[in-house]
Amino acid sequence: MKQTSGQLPEKLKGEKVGVFVDDSNLYHSYQKYGWRVHFGNLRKLLESHCNLQFINYHVAIPHRSDTVIHGTEKFLKNIEQFVTLKKKDLKYTPVAGKFLKKADVDVEIVLDAVRTIDNLDAIVIVSGDSDYYALKDYVVKDKGKIILFFAFEKNMAWELKYCWHAYLDDYRKEIGIDTK
Repeated sequence: MKQTSGQLPEKLKGEKVGVFVDDSNLYHSYQKYGWRVHFGNLRKLLESHCNLQFINYHVAIPHRSDTVIHGTEKFLKNIEQFVTLKKKDLKYTPVAGKFLKKADVDVEIVLDAVRTIDNLDAIVIVSGDSDYYALKDYVVKDKGKIILFFAFEKNMAWELKYCWHAYLDDYRKEIGIDTK
């Protein structure tokens, strides 16, 4: 099934839906496109389309000595009333005298989805990362459930564009906050 229009699928109406958000994927999109998702407004939008069970927001937390920790804490404080935060430590890998930062929440999101799928009718993955493509087969073929990928259009992997998907860009007026 392919969903490319600006409307969330009617197939989600009345379905018990769990949402899994990949902070790292969204963070890089926010920087690139100059706007971010307001999670209170996203929650309202989804509740108007389905029986929303939860929004699990997966995030890697920087070390206290990292200069970005204060911005991260402020952002998380602003969204924690709308989502369930699923935290892990940000990884710092030394490369050429500097540190490469990696969030790597993909496995945690997949495990979260697998652990909760039996209590849901559908899942929404808020990410355009192709690493989630294999999850589609499990959700659809093995569990007989619905999966929808929801991401920025220019940040969605081509493989996911052949799955059931919608673009955050199409909802900017309803869920967006300018960052520039």
